[in-house]
Amino acid sequence: MKKILLNICIFTFISVNAQIKTDAGTFTKPIKGTVVMEVNFAPNLTSQGIFSLPTFNNDLGVIGVKGRKFLSETKAVRAMANLSVSNSGVEGEDTQFTVAAGIGIENHLKGAERLSTYWGYEANLGYVSGLNDSGDPLLPSLKETKIGLGANLFTGFDYYIVPNVYLGMEVGYGLAVTNTKPDGGDGITKFELAPGITPFFRMGWFF
Repeated sequence: MKKILLNICIFTFISVNAQIKTDAGTFTKPIKGTVVMEVNFAPNLTSQGIFSLPTFNNDLGVIGVKGRKFLSETKAVRAMANLSVSNSGVEGEDTQFTVAAGIGIENHLKGAERLSTYWGYEANLGYVSGLNDSGDPLLPSLKETKIGLGANLFTGFDYYIVPNVYLGMEVGYGLAVTNTKPDGGDGITKFELAPGITPFFRMGWFF
């Protein structure tokens, strides 16, 4: 009985300390076991819609959909995935598609009221098959395939706009190795180590 009461007291203490009460409501930061869904997006004012998911561009670009599982209040596992398929409708033109996945660890800091800051590391892998625009209107686009492997250190923040829903951004320093092979040609391997900023908003919500 004493053990049960002790566990109830510990759980209550953790829950109370994870809550942020403001005039806008109660903002509860993630605790052990919390599952969070997140999407990276950019404002898109074209006829395609309000938002657009990022694709696997710039060799190893942003992966569009992310899930987080919190192992504790200060540590979370993140998994990312992206499957994109497009076809222009032009007869004889191949369908373009992207497959990408990644996994990483986040270490969350104390932050502030609605602000949760973190740092971490991740690895990702991707495959792209499609057309590469030659940039010359007189030359046709060339079909190519691209395989990439990346590793990144990153830091970012979540800012809670309403209870259990946040927006955020990330910056990082990453290593990318990609092999690009044009149709009928030899592959070219590219190596890059550079800092970067995610050019998309992050939006997440609790389950």
